[in-house]
Amino acid sequence: MAGKYLKHLVQFFLFVIDTYKPVGYKETDYKKLCQIGFGSYGTVSKIEEKETRKVYALKTFLPGPEGYEHATKEIDALKRLNHKNIVKMRTTNLEARSEYDPVHIVLEYMPYDLDAVLNHPEIKENKRKILHQILKGVAYIHSKKLAHGDLTSKNILIDPKTMAVKICDFGNCHEGEKEKIFFGRVTDGYYSDILSVIDLMGYFYIGDSFSDWVFSKMFSIGEMEMFVDAQWNGVTLDNRFKILYKEMEGVVSWNGLNLFLKLLASRKTGAYTTAAQALKHPFFAEGYEQDPPRKEPKQRRWCFY
Repeated sequence: MAGKYLKHLVQFFLFVIDTYKPVGYKETDYKKLCQIGFGSYGTVSKIEEKETRKVYALKTFLPGPEGYEHATKEIDALKRLNHKNIVKMRTTNLEARSEYDPVHIVLEYMPYDLDAVLNHPEIKENKRKILHQILKGVAYIHSKKLAHGDLTSKNILIDPKTMAVKICDFGNCHEGEKEKIFFGRVTDGYYSDILSVIDLMGYFYIGDSFSDWVFSKMFSIGEMEMFVDAQWNGVTLDNRFKILYKEMEGVVSWNGLNLFLKLLASRKTGAYTTAAQALKHPFFAEGYEQDPPRKEPKQRRWCFY
């Protein structure tokens, strides 16, 4: 009798476990509304689940080894991450696909990426709030010993109505300690992410990608470290850095400049903890009114000869 009872109990638990397995993606369960993006590895569409009428984003990776690897990295990362500032994965069909099939991921839907709305007035007034949320997401990713590897304005999703921010596109995600060449020096993934946050900060405040500015000036991380040391110690700066510093000084508060320099210097203090530490910076307690009055942008000339 006891054996029969135990058998039924085991069958019940197996049923419960099977019931709560993630449901794989089925094309027939969704209605495609429109295509909203495309890239090297595939497309992104806006879809609606027929049963619930809920809207999601569908990421379709191109068939082939590269698309499959990119999809696998993204899915593996999203399974390890659960944070309000990181886009959530609903389901995928990776397990049923080979590397020669298109892989699909159903994701939480957000209306815009940061690149599309950067010049909207409400975005400009909430730069600190947006940067703070980006850093929250980065700090969480780093706490899981991962680095995003591709933090750009197109991979930051935003809802202008709520100012909710979510990091997406984890196809280049990797272990945080993995080294790579960045700005002319071998550095780990954590610091690469921090430099990408600096890039976004420059994009917010001076309208240029900081990395583009760096490459156009042809200087390295080592020179940036010298720039930071010089600024802390009141030493005369290289003319290229003077221009950058003046650009930033004209559009962001003193606390903003301080955060900018601390992020640049973070390689010496450990970039793994930098994102979490930066969240406490007084820059984020200020309002946008603390920034200097915005001037009409001048035509920049990046020639020093």
